[in-house]
Amino acid sequence: MSDMNIKVIKMAVISDLHVMAPQLLVSEGKAFEDYLIKDRKMLRESAEILETLVTDILDIRPHLVLVTGDLTKDGERLSHQLVVKQLQRLVDAGIQVLVVPGNHDINNPDARIYDGETATPADTVTRSEFAELYRGMGYDGQSRRDPDTLSYCRDVTDNLTILAVDACMDRLNTFVSRGDARDHCKTSGSLEPSSQQWLVEQAAAATAAGKRVIAMMHHHLVPHFHMEDTLAAPYMVDDAGQLCQRLVQAGVHVVFTGHLHISDISQTNLRDGQMVEVATAAAVGYPCQWRLATCNTTTGKIQLRTITLHSLPSDPDFAERAQDVFRNCIPSMTRGVLTRYWPEISHAIDNYRSKHNFMMRYVDLPGTPDAIADLLLKHLQQPVTETYIAFAEGNEGSRDNLALVEQLIDGVNRVVNETTRGILRPLAKAAMRLRVYGIARLVLRSILEDRNDIGTKHEAVINDHTAIISF
Repeated sequence: MSDMNIKVIKMAVISDLHVMAPQLLVSEGKAFEDYLIKDRKMLRESAEILETLVTDILDIRPHLVLVTGDLTKDGERLSHQLVVKQLQRLVDAGIQVLVVPGNHDINNPDARIYDGETATPADTVTRSEFAELYRGMGYDGQSRRDPDTLSYCRDVTDNLTILAVDACMDRLNTFVSRGDARDHCKTSGSLEPSSQQWLVEQAAAATAAGKRVIAMMHHHLVPHFHMEDTLAAPYMVDDAGQLCQRLVQAGVHVVFTGHLHISDISQTNLRDGQMVEVATAAAVGYPCQWRLATCNTTTGKIQLRTITLHSLPSDPDFAERAQDVFRNCIPSMTRGVLTRYWPEISHAIDNYRSKHNFMMRYVDLPGTPDAIADLLLKHLQQPVTETYIAFAEGNEGSRDNLALVEQLIDGVNRVVNETTRGILRPLAKAAMRLRVYGIARLVLRSILEDRNDIGTKHEAVINDHTAIISF
């Protein structure tokens, strides 16, 4: 940024671009269709989406652009090169661009070239290659780097520091081609104590020097619904509460994230202050939104607004078509998630069974991911789809969702009816309802009423699209 003394910084935030280079689709066919059916991303349009976003951002001309991870479909080198080419348009216009990797971006076994009936491995990138590719977008001599991760600290003005956090676990990805049992890309996030300490020290030093500090990362630091750290653990960084507390103590009160493809602002109140997390929806799929934040370093306020990509040059009805894709992929997404995480899910079920032996002996849960998917889709597909869309769009609390809550609870009731058995079935049903309904109602209230810190004295509702937050 050329003017280091600027007090009011206009900042764009984009996330989850998931760009797929067109060269990776040699020819249409079953291989690519099988991938698409499990996903809500608009991959064919992803390159045009990014080009359109960059053009729109150039029209606004912010000082700074943050990209909070998952820049590529699955870390393909060709896709990274395309992303760099487009983001370089911003850099060439004098706009500072800062990126962090997401779980899809590095050492990814799912990188593929699609040619009709076949999908063959595509060249992906290492951590050092990622840093070299994005050298002018955070990974150069102007940033202070954590020696163990791709985290860095960047003074973008005399008054503002960006703390870029890399919590990705791509070092643990497995490849069949390397002798592993399966191709598996780690979704979850974690930071070693040494890296946490480095981040805290950098933030504290910037705060002590009189700078405001804003963090950016791919994974979540603050839950966006009740029990996210349990029900959707791969979307949160491990030990999130502890890291959040330490960063607040060091002067960080706002973090921009992505990963879950939702437009949602959450907050948590800690002993030493408040942390606000701004999650930005995926550009590559419905609701196709990005953020514009005006940061006043004198007043310590960020004025936030959300912009939706409604159309593409090649498709005036892009947003409507993207929502249709979102709706239609819920069944295959459900099956895909259950299959992908079946070892973790079955382990959690076994643990629960051992802790609640009496009740669970009268519960007959399906024993395969497909069977569980059939059960859930049979009773919950329609209300879950509507809930997920509302959650992704943001501002759920502005709608009347009472009927939707009742549909979801009714679906849960039917699942309970179908999975309990035996002579003590009435007792098992009562015990399951007592356990499941209490959790379900809290989770649903936190999502559909858009409540933060639900069940605490700090419970509140925040406008997900046009907020003013302190930093």
